[in-house]
Amino acid sequence: MSEEYNSEVSTHYAAYRPPIHRQILAKVLPSDIVFPTGLDIGCGTGVSTQALSDYCQQVVGIDPSEAMLAQATSCASLSYKLGDGESIPQHNDSIDIVTFAGSLYYAKSDLLVQELLRVCRQNALVVAYDFEVQLSGFMQQIGVNTSVDFSQYNHAENFTGFSELHEVKVHQGQLCLSVSSEQLAHVLFSSLRRYKALTEMFGVKNTFTVVVNLLNQISAEHKIMVDIYYSTYQISRV
Repeated sequence: MSEEYNSEVSTHYAAYRPPIHRQILAKVLPSDIVFPTGLDIGCGTGVSTQALSDYCQQVVGIDPSEAMLAQATSCASLSYKLGDGESIPQHNDSIDIVTFAGSLYYAKSDLLVQELLRVCRQNALVVAYDFEVQLSGFMQQIGVNTSVDFSQYNHAENFTGFSELHEVKVHQGQLCLSVSSEQLAHVLFSSLRRYKALTEMFGVKNTFTVVVNLLNQISAEHKIMVDIYYSTYQISRV
């Protein structure tokens, strides 16, 4: 994923992220549960790691992108490491919960599963989740037509077929969020494809301010729909 983000995009990515990660995890995990140690694979700027930290005493986020990790905020119970799922920089039998927030499509492999079996304790919980924010309508409203994405990316990617991971639940649903024009603009600029389309339309100077002003002309508050996907598993060593 590191090739897909430059520093400008990662700055907008970090500036505002809708609370989707927390809302999804609230649907997946009991509010009173506390895991000793959590691991967030493909953590990006750490937004998903911070959401996971609500349920853990200690959390580590790993990502292969230095640009993304540079935007992440650490604290006493939350740290980050450069790495990926096929060589997890953690000790054996040390993890109680693992999350993949929009990263499993890129990370999924036999070697990843072997690494999960190595670092996770028996019956550790594995959560793969993703979401798709419906934004094409907003782009069209400000006069920007983006090409249809024909990529093979699968938001519902899961671990079906891996016997070492016992399936607990697979779910698909939808959320509705209310955001300001500035918040929505940050979301629009946090995709490299949309970032390029916006700068090509409005130029590279003060593009963000231009887009915020255009969105404010439509409304000060905006409702965005979000398709959500999640699946949960338990580590089961035979």
